Amino acid sequence: MDTGKTFLQYEKEVAEFKLQLIRRMTKGTGPAAEEIGKRTFKITMAENVLAAAGRPLHIADIIAVAEKDLGVSLDRDSLSSALSKQVRKGKRFVRTDPNTFGLRQR
Repeated sequence: MDTGKTFLQYEKEVAEFKLQLIRRMTKGTGPAAEEIGKRTFKITMAENVLAAAGRPLHIADIIAVAEKDLGVSLDRDSLSSALSKQVRKGKRFVRTDPNTFGLRQR
């Protein structure tokens, strides 16, 4: 291949990559959006479990209720971390005891 064709092939591949990236970002799909969706899903499930309980629950109880009533398997460390971050931000949840979370009063 001559230098001109190689350069054009390179530019074409770069342009196609950029176009795919733009499409992914504007549609709200791709790895970053999927990860945000999973994190939001876990937090929403925990919020629903706590709302139904009407009182603070230990992380193990939140996971057990989610598995039993909602058929959803949640990772303990991941959920605990996500809820702790929400507590630190002052959003939705409060920590009443170690690994025990409740809903913030609105």
